[in-house]
Formats: sequence, C-alpha cells, structure tokens
Amino acid sequence: MRKLGNGHSLAFFSSHEVHQQIVQLKRNVHHIEVVDILRWVYKNTIQSTWNGLHHWATQSLSFQRKLAAFQEIQWSDQEQVFNNEMMKRLARDSLEAEILDLSDMHGKRKVPAMLYDIHSARYDATAYDITGHIRDNVLQRLRNYGGKKTRLAQLLDEEQERELEQELEEQRQSKRLPSVEPCEPILHEIVKQLCDKNSPMINLEDHPSVFQRLPFAFINTTLEHECQPKSWYANLWISTEFQRVIATENVSLNPFLRPPRWIVVYRNQQIIFVSPDEANWLFGRLSQIDSPITTLRLFLPRIKRVQSIFVNRLTLTVPPSINVSDESEIYLIPLDRLVQLLLFNGTLYFDNIEEQTMFCQCLSLCPKVRNEIEEKAFQSHKIDIDGFVHCEHRDELHMTHARFNDNPIEFVKRILRIRNNFHSTTTSHVASIIFNAFKLL
Repeated sequence: MRKLGNGHSLAFFSSHEVHQQIVQLKRNVHHIEVVDILRWVYKNTIQSTWNGLHHWATQSLSFQRKLAAFQEIQWSDQEQVFNNEMMKRLARDSLEAEILDLSDMHGKRKVPAMLYDIHSARYDATAYDITGHIRDNVLQRLRNYGGKKTRLAQLLDEEQERELEQELEEQRQSKRLPSVEPCEPILHEIVKQLCDKNSPMINLEDHPSVFQRLPFAFINTTLEHECQPKSWYANLWISTEFQRVIATENVSLNPFLRPPRWIVVYRNQQIIFVSPDEANWLFGRLSQIDSPITTLRLFLPRIKRVQSIFVNRLTLTVPPSINVSDESEIYLIPLDRLVQLLLFNGTLYFDNIEEQTMFCQCLSLCPKVRNEIEEKAFQSHKIDIDGFVHCEHRDELHMTHARFNDNPIEFVKRILRIRNNFHSTTTSHVASIIFNAFKLL
C-alpha cells in the first residue's frame, strides 16, 4: 500500500453481490472509484458491527450461565471432593435445554426493540446468578454502539439465536405460486429430423403444432398483447414444447415463463429456441455429426459485465464450428437478430457500443447522450421524454433497424422483471436506457 503512486496499482476483486451493493451506494452510474469501495467498506463495517453486537451479547449470557454453574467449585482447595450429585448438577446447570416448548419459542409476539432493551430484559429474566460487572460492561457497550436501530425480538431465546445464526430482520411477504401440474415432455419426430442434413429442408410453417414464431412464447402471459408480434424477425422461432410448462389451465404463465437457454440454428437460417428435454436429445445426436450446418448452442443472458453469452462461440457449438473445409457452413447470429434474442432473455449488459446502438435502434429509442442532430430533434418534440422515436421521424434520425412501431418501454420493463426475478436497478446498461433514457456506453 505504501508503494501506491510510484508505478504501482491496487486491484479489487468482488463477487456480483458485492458489486451490486457498491453500485447502489453511488450517486451516479459511472465508473467505480476508490471512494465508492471505501464507502461500501465503511457501511458494511457498521452493519457487521451492529449484527455482531447481538450475538456477542447473547454469548455473554451463555458464558455467565457456565460461571454460575462452576461457582460451587473451590479452585484453590486441592482437597475438595467431587461427588456424583455435584457433577450431575454441574452438567445440568451448564447445558442449555435441548428441547423447547413451542409456547416458549413462539408464544410471545415479536416486536421491534433496541439491542439494549432486548438484552436488559433477558438479564432480568435469567434464573441463574449474573456476574454484575460483566452485565454492566455488556449493557454499556450495547448502549454505546447499538444506537436507536431496532430488530425483531421476544423475551425468550429461540433455537436459532442460541446457535448464533443470523435472524431475518424484515418480514417480507411473498406471493406463493399456485399449485399446478407440470406438462409431460414430448419429443416430436419432426424435431429429431432437424439433425438430418441429407433430407430436404423442413418448412417450419408446415408444422404449427411443433414450431411457432417467437412471440408465441408469451401466450397466456401479460406480455402477450404488449410484445407486438409483427415486430420480431421472421426467422426467430420456438418449439411448442419450449412454451409448454404447466398443464393446469386458467393460470397466468408469467411465473412459469421458461428461461431461453438452448438454441438450434437450423441450416444456418432458422433460429429456434428448444426446451431442455429437446436440447438433451439434440445434443447427443448433433455431437455425432461433422457438418455444423445445423448446430445446438447455449445462450445465456448477460447479467453482469464482461460475461460471455456463448451463443456465437464457434468452439462451443454442437457440433463445433471450427476446422471446417467450407466456410459457408460457419454461421454467426447477425447483430440485428442477436439484440432481439438479448431482449427476449432479459439481458442486462451489452458487450460493446455496437450492441448497445443496435439494441436502441431495434426498439426505436434515442436516449441520452445525444449528438447535435438528435438533441435538436428532442427539443422539437420528435423524441419522447423516454427516448422513443415515432415512425415519421426515424428516417431523419437514420434509424434504419427500428422494429417496434409502438413504444415498447413498458414491455421491456416487464420482461426484465420477469426474467431477472427482481425490479431492475438503473445501474445496468439495459435498465439505464429503459428507466432513465440514458446510455452508459
């Protein structure tokens, strides 16, 4: 640390959870600096100290129980006799009860209270002798460092507290999913024929019971009427098995929207999302084929920076798209199609500026930061406050890849929340564009 500034640098590596906590403490959404890390360390230290106070005070009660149990022993008397009754009483008084009545554990209503009040009441409720100076020191430290922050407490200890486990501070009400019956997976014969490179190419439109356009994935969800079905490219498909998740009828499929993870690129033309069961069978079959004209690919959402989504990694396709004699057999998903796939799977971050630009063009969005021409258009009310550009002004702003005629902002917000199972913060590339109309790259 003393050498910093003399040609040395210091790198911090953190988990995704820590990274999100650091970002949430920032006043802006630009690059993380040293002061942001120090701010997180400061706040985390405060929280850890406050949490530790409760467990430290709880341990003091356990320690004083043992002191009280051993007070009959005269440590300076070398001739003291330890009879069986004394040893049984020593063991009984030292150990905490292994069985608690439910009325003792849950009979008292939990109420928020300060740490000092919680442990002061526990000291008053103890049935064994308390060491005065230990009690005074513990309560004084709780008064000094506990502050006025409260936690849920009741007079009697619970098993979790005796084991010094973290206790849930907030009672979060979560809506449980309804009880439903899962669909039995079906492997259609026409899906197996996707692997046959010698047969004529299958016209997917001729098999509507097996293949549907990508917007069919939103059937029976709140996204069904918001996804603007005609806005998606015609060569983006799903298998009907991908859409089938539950057999129970008259239930919203929002919580059961299948994560898109496996793609079949059929004859380097059609892009098909398949279910895990279909992908499992196709993996075994395609791995035995040399020609990569039809490939199975893993497709991940980019939920953190500098993360690979794998779909265009030629070494990771099945079969691999490397060392082929005919380069026409190699297929990379074009950027205009790729951004729609990224939208579909709830991606939060972009790999580069080109990806971000195509994403905005696809949604017909012109967020800040804008160039001079775009800023004049915004001042002339040709760009909405959320960045959406209507059809009549797109040529003027050179938006040649716009796919959505109506404003898709609410649709994108919903799909981000469903895919990521949380309300997206504005710290990610996509969420910043959708919620703040601001580009981070």
